[in-house]
Amino acid sequence: MKKKNIVGIIIIVLFVIGIAAALMQYKREQTALEQPKVGEEPETVVLSADENPFGVEIKKINENYDLTKNYYKNYDNKGLEKFVIPNIAIDERTYIAELRESGYCQYGYIDEGDNIIAEMTEQQKEDWLNYTVNDINRIIGQGEEGFYSFKFTRNYEELQLEISKEILNGKTTTHTALVMSLIYDSEIYQVLNGKTDWAIHIVGKDLETGGELMNINFPEEGYHISIENWDNM
Repeated sequence: MKKKNIVGIIIIVLFVIGIAAALMQYKREQTALEQPKVGEEPETVVLSADENPFGVEIKKINENYDLTKNYYKNYDNKGLEKFVIPNIAIDERTYIAELRESGYCQYGYIDEGDNIIAEMTEQQKEDWLNYTVNDINRIIGQGEEGFYSFKFTRNYEELQLEISKEILNGKTTTHTALVMSLIYDSEIYQVLNGKTDWAIHIVGKDLETGGELMNINFPEEGYHISIENWDNM
Protein backbone atom coordinates (compact mmCIF):
# COMPACT_ATOMS: atom_id res chain seq x y z
CA MET A 1 0.00 0.00 0.00
CA LYS A 2 1.33 3.42 -0.93
CA LYS A 3 2.40 5.76 1.87
CA LYS A 4 -0.17 8.40 0.80
CA ASN A 5 -2.97 5.82 1.07
CA ILE A 6 -1.82 4.73 4.52
CA VAL A 7 -1.71 8.34 5.75
CA GLY A 8 -5.17 8.95 4.31
CA ILE A 9 -6.58 5.91 6.14
CA ILE A 10 -4.98 7.02 9.41
CA ILE A 11 -6.50 10.51 9.03
CA ILE A 12 -9.96 9.06 8.41
CA VAL A 13 -9.62 6.69 11.38
CA LEU A 14 -8.54 9.56 13.66
CA PHE A 15 -11.43 11.69 12.45
CA VAL A 16 -13.98 8.91 12.95
CA ILE A 17 -12.63 8.20 16.44
CA GLY A 18 -12.75 11.91 17.22
CA ILE A 19 -16.42 12.15 16.26
CA ALA A 20 -17.31 9.00 18.19
CA ALA A 21 -15.41 10.25 21.24
CA ALA A 22 -17.18 13.62 21.06
CA LEU A 23 -20.57 11.94 20.86
CA MET A 24 -19.83 9.72 23.85
CA GLN A 25 -18.32 12.57 25.87
CA TYR A 26 -21.45 14.61 25.30
CA LYS A 27 -23.54 11.68 26.50
CA ARG A 28 -21.53 11.45 29.72
CA GLU A 29 -21.96 15.18 30.37
CA GLN A 30 -25.74 15.24 29.97
CA THR A 31 -28.40 14.63 32.58
CA ALA A 32 -30.20 11.37 31.88
CA LEU A 33 -33.31 11.99 29.77
CA GLU A 34 -36.36 9.81 29.36
CA GLN A 35 -35.59 7.90 26.19
CA PRO A 36 -38.14 6.44 23.77
CA LYS A 37 -38.60 2.70 23.61
CA VAL A 38 -36.26 1.28 20.98
CA GLY A 39 -35.44 -1.80 19.01
CA GLU A 40 -32.34 -3.96 19.14
CA GLU A 41 -29.14 -2.15 20.10
CA PRO A 42 -25.77 -2.59 18.37
CA GLU A 43 -23.29 -4.67 20.30
CA THR A 44 -20.35 -2.90 21.96
CA VAL A 45 -17.04 -4.63 21.30
CA VAL A 46 -13.44 -3.86 22.14
CA LEU A 47 -11.00 -4.97 19.47
CA SER A 48 -7.57 -6.36 20.24
CA ALA A 49 -4.46 -4.24 19.81
CA ASP A 50 -3.82 -5.94 16.48
CA GLU A 51 -7.29 -5.06 15.21
CA ASN A 52 -7.56 -1.66 16.81
CA PRO A 53 -4.30 0.04 17.85
CA PHE A 54 -6.26 3.01 19.21
CA GLY A 55 -7.78 0.86 21.98
CA VAL A 56 -11.28 2.33 21.88
CA GLU A 57 -14.72 0.79 22.12
CA ILE A 58 -16.56 0.60 18.85
CA LYS A 59 -20.05 -0.41 17.88
CA LYS A 60 -20.55 -3.65 16.04
CA ILE A 61 -23.63 -2.91 13.97
CA ASN A 62 -25.90 -5.93 14.02
CA GLU A 63 -27.25 -7.01 10.65
CA ASN A 64 -30.84 -6.44 11.79
CA TYR A 65 -30.16 -3.08 13.48
CA ASP A 66 -32.90 -0.74 12.24
CA LEU A 67 -31.58 2.59 10.95
CA THR A 68 -35.05 3.96 10.11
CA LYS A 69 -37.56 5.69 12.39
CA ASN A 70 -39.21 2.26 12.84
CA TYR A 71 -36.43 1.64 15.37
CA TYR A 72 -38.49 3.71 17.82
CA LYS A 73 -41.49 1.84 19.20
CA ASN A 74 -43.28 4.95 20.47
CA TYR A 75 -42.18 7.51 17.87
CA ASP A 76 -43.84 10.89 18.44
CA ASN A 77 -42.06 13.98 17.12
CA LYS A 78 -44.62 16.54 18.24
CA GLY A 79 -42.87 19.79 19.17
CA LEU A 80 -39.45 18.65 17.92
CA GLU A 81 -37.19 20.43 15.40
CA LYS A 82 -35.96 18.37 12.47
CA PHE A 83 -32.51 18.70 10.87
CA VAL A 84 -30.73 16.93 8.02
CA ILE A 85 -27.20 16.13 9.20
CA PRO A 86 -24.69 15.93 6.29
CA ASN A 87 -22.28 13.04 6.66
CA ILE A 88 -18.76 14.01 5.59
CA ALA A 89 -16.68 10.98 6.61
CA ILE A 90 -17.92 8.41 9.13
CA ASP A 91 -20.19 5.63 7.82
CA GLU A 92 -23.85 6.37 8.41
CA ARG A 93 -24.62 3.18 10.36
CA THR A 94 -21.97 3.94 12.97
CA TYR A 95 -22.93 7.62 13.08
CA ILE A 96 -26.60 6.87 13.75
CA ALA A 97 -25.75 4.30 16.43
CA GLU A 98 -23.58 6.85 18.25
CA LEU A 99 -26.07 9.67 17.67
CA ARG A 100 -28.88 7.67 19.26
CA GLU A 101 -26.83 7.07 22.40
CA SER A 102 -25.35 10.55 22.72
CA GLY A 103 -28.37 12.49 23.96
CA TYR A 104 -27.93 15.01 21.13
CA CYS A 105 -31.44 14.36 19.89
CA GLN A 106 -34.66 12.56 20.68
CA TYR A 107 -34.70 10.67 17.37
CA GLY A 108 -31.93 9.83 14.91
CA TYR A 109 -32.57 7.81 11.76
CA ILE A 110 -32.24 7.53 7.97
CA ASP A 111 -35.28 8.73 6.03
CA GLU A 112 -36.68 7.55 2.71
CA GLY A 113 -34.23 9.80 0.84
CA ASP A 114 -31.21 8.26 2.64
CA ASN A 115 -30.69 11.45 4.65
CA ILE A 116 -29.48 11.33 8.25
CA ILE A 117 -32.22 12.97 10.32
CA ALA A 118 -31.94 14.31 13.87
CA GLU A 119 -35.09 15.45 15.67
CA MET A 120 -34.62 17.29 18.95
CA THR A 121 -36.05 19.53 21.59
CA GLU A 122 -35.04 23.18 21.85
CA GLN A 123 -32.95 22.34 24.92
CA GLN A 124 -31.15 19.50 23.12
CA LYS A 125 -30.35 21.84 20.22
CA GLU A 126 -29.04 24.49 22.59
CA ASP A 127 -26.92 21.93 24.45
CA TRP A 128 -25.48 20.55 21.19
CA LEU A 129 -24.63 24.04 19.95
CA ASN A 130 -22.93 24.91 23.25
CA TYR A 131 -20.96 21.69 23.17
CA THR A 132 -19.94 22.33 19.55
CA VAL A 133 -18.58 25.80 20.36
CA ASN A 134 -16.68 24.40 23.34
CA ASP A 135 -15.25 21.64 21.17
CA ILE A 136 -14.11 24.19 18.58
CA ASN A 137 -12.31 26.16 21.29
CA ARG A 138 -10.75 22.94 22.60
CA ILE A 139 -9.39 22.00 19.18
CA ILE A 140 -8.14 25.52 18.46
CA GLY A 141 -6.20 25.24 21.71
CA GLN A 142 -4.40 22.20 20.29
CA GLY A 143 -2.54 24.29 17.73
CA GLU A 144 1.22 23.80 18.05
CA GLU A 145 3.34 26.92 18.21
CA GLY A 146 5.78 26.99 15.33
CA PHE A 147 3.83 24.36 13.38
CA TYR A 148 0.14 25.29 12.91
CA SER A 149 -2.68 27.39 14.32
CA PHE A 150 -6.43 27.70 13.72
CA LYS A 151 -8.83 30.63 13.75
CA PHE A 152 -12.53 30.88 12.90
CA THR A 153 -14.23 34.01 11.52
CA ARG A 154 -17.62 34.85 9.97
CA ASN A 155 -19.65 32.96 12.56
CA TYR A 156 -17.71 29.71 12.12
CA GLU A 157 -18.04 29.80 8.33
CA GLU A 158 -14.41 30.66 7.56
CA LEU A 159 -11.43 28.75 8.93
CA GLN A 160 -8.08 30.51 8.78
CA LEU A 161 -4.96 28.37 9.07
CA GLU A 162 -1.33 29.24 9.58
CA ILE A 163 0.88 26.30 8.71
CA SER A 164 4.61 25.76 8.83
CA LYS A 165 6.28 23.56 6.27
CA GLU A 166 7.76 21.76 9.27
CA ILE A 167 4.49 19.85 9.76
CA LEU A 168 5.51 17.67 6.82
CA ASN A 169 8.04 16.08 9.17
CA GLY A 170 5.63 13.83 11.05
CA LYS A 171 2.78 16.19 11.99
CA THR A 172 0.63 16.18 8.85
CA THR A 173 -1.73 13.42 10.03
CA THR A 174 -2.52 15.03 13.39
CA HIS A 175 -2.96 18.47 11.81
CA THR A 176 -5.35 17.17 9.15
CA ALA A 177 -7.40 15.21 11.70
CA LEU A 178 -7.83 18.40 13.77
CA VAL A 179 -8.87 20.38 10.67
CA MET A 180 -11.45 17.72 9.78
CA SER A 181 -12.84 17.85 13.32
CA LEU A 182 -13.18 21.65 13.03
CA ILE A 183 -14.95 21.21 9.69
CA TYR A 184 -17.38 18.77 11.31
CA ASP A 185 -18.08 21.17 14.18
CA SER A 186 -18.62 24.04 11.72
CA GLU A 187 -21.06 21.87 9.78
CA ILE A 188 -23.08 21.05 12.91
CA TYR A 189 -23.09 24.68 14.07
CA GLN A 190 -24.37 25.91 10.72
CA VAL A 191 -26.98 23.18 10.29
CA LEU A 192 -28.42 23.63 13.79
CA ASN A 193 -28.66 27.36 13.08
CA GLY A 194 -30.88 26.63 10.09
CA LYS A 195 -28.37 26.71 7.22
CA THR A 196 -29.31 23.89 4.84
CA ASP A 197 -26.60 24.71 2.27
CA TRP A 198 -23.73 24.69 4.78
CA ALA A 199 -20.17 25.33 3.57
CA ILE A 200 -16.87 26.39 5.07
CA HIS A 201 -14.30 28.68 3.45
CA ILE A 202 -10.75 27.53 4.30
CA VAL A 203 -7.77 29.84 3.83
CA GLY A 204 -4.33 28.47 4.63
CA LYS A 205 -1.18 30.59 4.81
CA ASP A 206 2.47 29.78 5.32
CA LEU A 207 3.37 30.50 8.94
CA GLU A 208 6.76 31.97 8.08
CA THR A 209 6.07 34.04 4.94
CA GLY A 210 2.32 34.64 4.95
CA GLY A 211 2.07 33.24 1.43
CA GLU A 212 -1.26 31.64 0.54
CA LEU A 213 -1.16 27.83 0.53
CA MET A 214 -4.85 27.23 -0.21
CA ASN A 215 -8.15 29.00 -0.64
CA ILE A 216 -10.97 26.47 -0.90
CA ASN A 217 -14.67 26.03 -0.24
CA PHE A 218 -15.47 22.78 1.56
CA PRO A 219 -17.23 20.42 0.80
CA GLU A 220 -17.16 21.50 -2.86
CA GLU A 221 -13.38 21.23 -2.67
CA GLY A 222 -11.52 18.74 -0.50
CA TYR A 223 -8.91 19.58 2.13
CA HIS A 224 -5.37 18.36 1.46
CA ILE A 225 -1.98 19.52 2.69
CA SER A 226 1.32 18.35 1.20
CA ILE A 227 4.59 19.67 -0.26
CA GLU A 228 2.59 20.64 -3.35
CA ASN A 229 0.96 23.47 -1.40
CA TRP A 230 4.36 25.08 -0.88
CA ASP A 231 5.57 24.27 -4.39
CA ASN A 232 2.53 26.06 -5.83
CA MET A 233 2.57 29.00 -3.42
